[in-house]
Amino acid sequence: MHELVFFSIIILIIIRLIGVIVSIEFYYESKSKTYVYFFFGWNSWVISLVFYIFIGIELSPDLVDFFLLINYISGPIAMLFILTGLASYYLEIKHYMVLGTLLSLLLFPLIIFFTLGLNFVYYINRILTFSSYLNFFLLPIFKFKDFKKKIGKSIRWYFLSCISIIYYIPLSIILSIIDESYGLYSSEKIDIIILSYIPIILTTILLIAFMIHVEYNISFGQKRDLKDMYSHDLGNILQIIESSYHLIKENEKLDDEKKIEIRNIIEKNFKNAGDLLKEIRDL
Repeated sequence: MHELVFFSIIILIIIRLIGVIVSIEFYYESKSKTYVYFFFGWNSWVISLVFYIFIGIELSPDLVDFFLLINYISGPIAMLFILTGLASYYLEIKHYMVLGTLLSLLLFPLIIFFTLGLNFVYYINRILTFSSYLNFFLLPIFKFKDFKKKIGKSIRWYFLSCISIIYYIPLSIILSIIDESYGLYSSEKIDIIILSYIPIILTTILLIAFMIHVEYNISFGQKRDLKDMYSHDLGNILQIIESSYHLIKENEKLDDEKKIEIRNIIEKNFKNAGDLLKEIRDL
């Protein structure tokens, strides 16, 4: 394995580990299942790269085939989770469909490997990978209004990611024709290695930037909505308390029963105000 390929893979592992960490942090903040999908997606990508490093080491052909098989399987699985996380912004995700697709991505390549060989698994990997890239671009278009409404200004990061992916697809096909080694692990052509890995690294960075921007955009919108809601509710409570106070002040001859009723209203609204303040502190 050329040292430039090795260092490019290490850089990708580090960046994708950042994706894992960001997914964990956002999940604990929001409890959104979107970040569970992103977490498994980034982890699958990291696993594929870790096994990929061993391909360039002098190993027995059987071990090389095994590591390549893991890489071929984990890549499409990573894209499945990333696409599912993206789709969860604007669609209701059916978990049984995700599970069924996951099992297919696990079992189908294994069946092909044991019946037709590793080369056929490679072709399936390429088809699934390119299909995933196209779906990343096409799926939001069918629900574009909902998608744009949900992610807001983060749409620009999505388009930047799409541009990077669109640029990478034909480039990847051309490079595969020029250099037949999968992932260029046996290539010595520096220019081809650079052309191959720069768009992958760039796309990975853009995906993380998109994920971060979407979360902060959604969080800002939620905080704004909560601010409006709590301001309105507290305003109503204070208005009731103020009206009750003036009612007692301006009507000193109120009977005891009426005074008790108004006092209960004031006490109830004081309690409601306290509950609202507690909710605000817990945010």
